[in-house]
Amino acid sequence: MQRTHSRRQLLTGLAGGTMLGVAGCLSSDEANAEKTVALHSSPTGGNWGTYGDVTPYYTPIHETLTASSHDFSTIEPWLATDWEAVDDLTWEFTLREDVQFHDGTELTSELVAQSLSALLADRPLGWAKVTEDSFTALDDRTLQVETVERFGALAGTLSHPLFGIQYPDEYDRPIGTGPFEAPTVELGDPLRTVAFDDYWGEEPQLEELTFEGILDPTTRSLNLQAGDIDASFEIPRQDYDLLDANDDIVVRTRQEPRTGLAMMNLYNSPTDDADLRRALNYATDQAAIVDAILDGIGEPAKGPYSPMIPWSAHDDLPTYGPDMDRARELVASSGYDGETLEIHVSSESQHEQLIAARMQDNFEAVGVSTTIRQFESASFYDVEQKRESNLTIIELGSINGAADYLLYLQFHSEGGDNAELYEGEGTGLYNLGPEVDELIERGDRALDEATKHDAYREVQRRVMDAAVLVPIYHKEYVFGQRTETTGPEMHAVPHMTRWTEFAEDA
Repeated sequence: MQRTHSRRQLLTGLAGGTMLGVAGCLSSDEANAEKTVALHSSPTGGNWGTYGDVTPYYTPIHETLTASSHDFSTIEPWLATDWEAVDDLTWEFTLREDVQFHDGTELTSELVAQSLSALLADRPLGWAKVTEDSFTALDDRTLQVETVERFGALAGTLSHPLFGIQYPDEYDRPIGTGPFEAPTVELGDPLRTVAFDDYWGEEPQLEELTFEGILDPTTRSLNLQAGDIDASFEIPRQDYDLLDANDDIVVRTRQEPRTGLAMMNLYNSPTDDADLRRALNYATDQAAIVDAILDGIGEPAKGPYSPMIPWSAHDDLPTYGPDMDRARELVASSGYDGETLEIHVSSESQHEQLIAARMQDNFEAVGVSTTIRQFESASFYDVEQKRESNLTIIELGSINGAADYLLYLQFHSEGGDNAELYEGEGTGLYNLGPEVDELIERGDRALDEATKHDAYREVQRRVMDAAVLVPIYHKEYVFGQRTETTGPEMHAVPHMTRWTEFAEDA
């Protein structure tokens, strides 16, 4: 779903934010040729050496073999035109014939194999079920991929931006196949790109496109209002009304496959009691949270995954509440004895802090005492923090078209959230046991969609029946731009935005 908000639809939220940076201005002579987009992180910061020192997210330099459709419903051909599973572990991808790297070199399967091998040697991705030894060129146009185990989601997984193809062994600058190229890169600076004349796909409408990291959301908003930037992701909610009232700015939103959740620790008392967990679900009013805290930007959630993910069971899951009377009954029938539950939130997310406070009030109203603890990002995902928590408020979603790794990460005993405690103590956090583990593995191995979808939907039904989490909202991200620009088409995954249609309004 994509929406352009009117002033009446957007409410004034809480004021806040600190100015941390300043964006560069465009002169009027540059306006028709160059535009600047603000990102919430630096496009040239971080450990991205094998991508020529640019982040593979948002920037239109590197491309993947496959792509997620704009609505996240299908996996589309991109640098590969088609693919097939040859046997349980072996896949073959056929490459396009008309693709060049930015240095003029023709794209071949041998260069793709070398590129992906180098990327995985530098950054192993266990959830992708491939290693640096998985890729072999059978001929110039055919790439063979060997997975480490049977894995039906390979094509969708390869749409993740981390699988963007960089010319191998040339890391002084980014050399990809995308519609824009970067002549130079300075770490920590804005990323200036220019249109690639020999691009195989839709011709870029701009001659130059600059990406600037502006960490503070209020600064992004102020620079957009001043015309110092032409577009920005993640506009702060408290500025929606102000920006929408500005005739020079358009605010658009797009639902993404990302959900706000309160994950409940199944192994820490008193949330090891299923009736208490169900009571907390009945005491939560998702619609009120979306309206009052998220300014109506988002959708109330019934399960852990957005309905735009093809195997989501969202539409088949029952709604717990809000039903305060039922919540009180379950609290009374549970083993809860007045203990104080800990709700953990990130100190960097204002809206998650407000959600925690709203949930705390509702829990108090049904007789459950809670305290809220805030953690900085460095310690928020620490195992000890999770072990101590009863509820942890997070926002989780997928930026690859398959999204399969989410179930394994959250609910499998050996998944990332549970593995350390499961292997060390036989417990975990959110894992329900062998039957759910087997369902996840069945879906993970399936080469046909029906088998995978049935297994994954059953996992979600069991997770919600056991009240492993409180679903809160499905996220909509916000994109603001100056009215003298048109495009881009908003992708369900903002990291996958295709910038070729971004242009000066005629």
